[in-house]
Amino acid sequence: MFDFNYDNLDGNEDSFSESFLEWDETRKKGSSPGYFDPDELCDIIDTYLSIDNVPEGKVALEYALRVHPENEDMIYDIMQILNDYELWDNLLSIAEQYKHLELVWVDGHKLSALLHLGMEENAFLCFRKAKKKFAGNKEDLSIIYQAMAESLYDVDLYEAAIDVIDEILPKINPEENEDLLWIQLQSYLAVNDKESVQTLCDQIIKINPMDAESWSRIGLIYKEIGEKEKSIDAFEFAASLGKKAPVDILNLIYSYKENGNLLKALEKADEYLEHSPDDYIINLLAANICMEIEDWEKALKYTNKALSIDPGSNFLYLYQSKCLLKLGEIRKAIKALEEGIVRTKDETGELQSELERLKNEFPGEVKN
Repeated sequence: MFDFNYDNLDGNEDSFSESFLEWDETRKKGSSPGYFDPDELCDIIDTYLSIDNVPEGKVALEYALRVHPENEDMIYDIMQILNDYELWDNLLSIAEQYKHLELVWVDGHKLSALLHLGMEENAFLCFRKAKKKFAGNKEDLSIIYQAMAESLYDVDLYEAAIDVIDEILPKINPEENEDLLWIQLQSYLAVNDKESVQTLCDQIIKINPMDAESWSRIGLIYKEIGEKEKSIDAFEFAASLGKKAPVDILNLIYSYKENGNLLKALEKADEYLEHSPDDYIINLLAANICMEIEDWEKALKYTNKALSIDPGSNFLYLYQSKCLLKLGEIRKAIKALEEGIVRTKDETGELQSELERLKNEFPGEVKN
């Protein structure tokens, strides 16, 4: 609940909302902003913070709370934004200001702010009070425990995060708040307790056996603890369930390569390049794999593609020359080096050195 992502804007005015541009213009002129609804004000605050203009973001925030002081949806959104941009002092201030609302997310954000500000004693006191306040509501109680555990994890108090979740799990059905298990899994991962990590992986998959996203995340976990085969199986199962975004194919490419299954890595690289043919890194990776398995024709194909993307990389001319040489195309191998010297200026002298070697080894192939 308390881990949200917001898209950063690129600074181009075309990407800004009309409400933001209107607000910003009135601020520059020193005029009164006039009326903006809660959603517009949240967008204005978020936009200023996304472009690192914190002072103006705070001005918009103060205005929003002054004009719409009891709009709970807006207060919720503002607190999420402050959490996302790690403005803990401001988040704590608003949590104190609105504690009379007796809403679980206000207490949750207060816990997060206190822990990130290093006020651990205050945070645990607040946590104890919140547990009593929401003891009669399992859903709210679960959210409080989640907020506390997430925040403890964020400030590297992994053992404490594990203990907090251990305390709540017997009181609730984990299926109703799977995020608690993920936080605990990440905490065990952080303290390198591989046995507990695998136990939790099994538990999570039993809860959601046909969820592609869960399998993909489990694949990353297995990869991190060195369980290469399990990692590949998880990624492949995620793919069979429909998770075939570029990042998922990349996971399989690198997993197969690290596991030494170069042919499968190449197969997945080809699958990836069907959708992203101009990806320089994957073309280069595929070229390297082909060189390892001595498929020089394919290696040349990927190298040529990489060169078309970045003709200034001198090592690619060495690759190209080597592939041509292995294919018996000696004159073309020499020509590739000569072309590379012209295009890259060969500041390291590597291309010239290799060119001289080939000319000496194959004097009959050098044209006069």
